[in-house]
Amino acid sequence: MAFNKKEVIRFRHCDPAGIVFYPRYLEIINDLVEDWFEVMGYPFKEMDACLGAGVPTVNLNIKFMQPCRQGDTLFLELVCARIGDSSFDIKVTGQRLEQPVLEAYVTLCFTTIGKQISKLSIPEEVRRKMLEYRPVQETASL
Repeated sequence: MAFNKKEVIRFRHCDPAGIVFYPRYLEIINDLVEDWFEVMGYPFKEMDACLGAGVPTVNLNIKFMQPCRQGDTLFLELVCARIGDSSFDIKVTGQRLEQPVLEAYVTLCFTTIGKQISKLSIPEEVRRKMLEYRPVQETASL
């Protein structure tokens, strides 16, 4: 199964040319990850208190296929492509009018929060929930 969300492109997302300024896509993707964790039962505002962890991005690769403009609706899909001991990869795709806009591969890592940051193993209860968001063909073979 995938986590899906619609994002309406607003004035704040756009540059003077009227298209989404590419760093805004990073914010949109981060919001998507935050919403995904909330749906799984781990809101970012409570993550430190309930898990003693945060999930910073450690690697990011985005391919931009075509622009979005103010008023467009961007349809986002997130799947969990890989789950390691402390890190995990997600694949995010975005479409507008059924045409691809972006494809992103993001690696995030469970870490402690504070002055001394170190990686943590992904808690088993979180891992189980993440497994629900594996690509369909991969879950069929598990």
